[in-house]
Amino acid sequence: MFRWISLIGFAGVFAAVVLHHLVFPCGYRPRFAVRSLVRKKVHLLTLLFVPQAMGWAGRIRKLAFLLGLLCFGVLLATGFGPLLFGSRLQGWLLMVHATFAPVFIGCIAVVIFLGAARYRFRKEDARFFPCSCRQADRAAGCRLTDSGLGAKAGFWFLAVMVLPVTLTMVLSMLPWLGTDGQAFCLQAHRWCALVFSLAAIVQVYMLVRMDVLRDTRD
Repeated sequence: MFRWISLIGFAGVFAAVVLHHLVFPCGYRPRFAVRSLVRKKVHLLTLLFVPQAMGWAGRIRKLAFLLGLLCFGVLLATGFGPLLFGSRLQGWLLMVHATFAPVFIGCIAVVIFLGAARYRFRKEDARFFPCSCRQADRAAGCRLTDSGLGAKAGFWFLAVMVLPVTLTMVLSMLPWLGTDGQAFCLQAHRWCALVFSLAAIVQVYMLVRMDVLRDTRD
């Protein structure tokens, strides 16, 4: 059952991201011209660079985010890849998964510590409610994703979800709860990791979208 729910979950999230991008386009225009597509790909690569105008805290946060994003990709591939193909996480894939996991948790801790002030909710965020899907409003973009409100909600949701993901992983490797307790923690870790991964994909999409919109408007 977990395999099929994972397949449906990832397919649904990617479909939702593509649909949202089609309904609320961002970036260079005309959208499907070769020149625009090339410029967009180059622009996405530049998002990996650390701006010189950033302070030391911003640079550390950006580097931790990029390293965490790399670790997230490895953990996603090793954790869900074998499962989606009908296999299980074992052997060298398990070793790679266990090696990148603590690095990822450390990067998440740095990002949360240095980014908490940036993603705190303010009184002016209330002006983006309610969100409308009328044609006139769609031309101005999506309030939820483009205003940063969705990114703030995603930041704090992931900050909370990383706790059960980490604790269930650690407890599943310790004999404190017995064999049944370890098996339960392992299953809980899989479900928590699935929720975290789906939310992280949406969060990365919103962050990239905000950066593209900010740079193209400037």
